[in-house]
Amino acid sequence: MKLKKLIKESVWGKRAFGEKLPTIDDYKEAYNKKQVNEAIDLKDAGGEIFDTIIAFKKIYEKSPHKKNRKINMYIKQLLKIEQQISDVIGDLD
Repeated sequence: MKLKKLIKESVWGKRAFGEKLPTIDDYKEAYNKKQVNEAIDLKDAGGEIFDTIIAFKKIYEKSPHKKNRKINMYIKQLLKIEQQISDVIGDLD
């Protein structure tokens, strides 16, 4: 079962007839590209977290509960946490 899953996940599954078989260097290159894409996705995710917090804050400010101190405190904490996450992601480079 595991072998079938590995074969399906292979980047070489769509190799056309007559193309040469992939080498270890080909696999290394594909792996490195995947790592770069994951790093980019991580940075995008950090931005999405911030956008979500801000969207929630805008909706909350229009609600009748906008003066709730506890919710205001949590929003501030979320923004601080998001900043810390962004700093750590930035340091990963």
